[in-house]
Amino acid sequence: MHLVFPLLLLLLGNNQGNVAGSDSPSERHMNEAGSSVLFIRSSFAHGYRHGYEEGYHWGNVDINMGRQARTKASQFHGLSTGYTSQFGPRKSFDAGFVEGLKAGYGDGFSGKAFRAVDTLRLASASLSEVPVPAAPSNMYFDQGFSSGYHQALRPVSNGAPAVSIDDQGFMNCGQFSPSVEKDQRARQSFCEGYQRGQALGHADALALGLEHSSMQAFK
Repeated sequence: MHLVFPLLLLLLGNNQGNVAGSDSPSERHMNEAGSSVLFIRSSFAHGYRHGYEEGYHWGNVDINMGRQARTKASQFHGLSTGYTSQFGPRKSFDAGFVEGLKAGYGDGFSGKAFRAVDTLRLASASLSEVPVPAAPSNMYFDQGFSSGYHQALRPVSNGAPAVSIDDQGFMNCGQFSPSVEKDQRARQSFCEGYQRGQALGHADALALGLEHSSMQAFK
């Protein structure tokens, strides 16, 4: 099965103004046992959780209705992301939503178990809610998580390591070099997020059969 999601804006449709109320179901993730701490520190991870749930639902519906797999972004036009400003940077949340949607739809359409809760709990293991002093907004952690996730889905060819910065601009932990010594804690935050993002990315690669292939089918 090949899923193609070429345009984020088409995917998210006209939901840029969507706001979930404080009692909305979308808020329950912030209290989800074992993974809420990750959502507090990473908008990307939180968006992934929303996207996975949405994708899994539609994948399940499509396979049970005997439909063909959705292969174009326009076939998902108008999905609600459930975003609110309290979730952090919109761009990061939306990027995570797209990745979660892909993974969730693939699992749902293939009849696999809903695994996002378990994989996100693993990625959250022993994580503190408190950011390091050099990164009070969790910006570096969130950037690291996104970069680690995408790097884990990148192919490794001819025995060579994955590139430090790929064609989408994602950076690996070793490439994050602070200009001054006081920024070492910022690097610590980035690398912690990066390692946890890699854990989630590896889980998706294994589940979707991508461990030895590229993400070309999803572009």
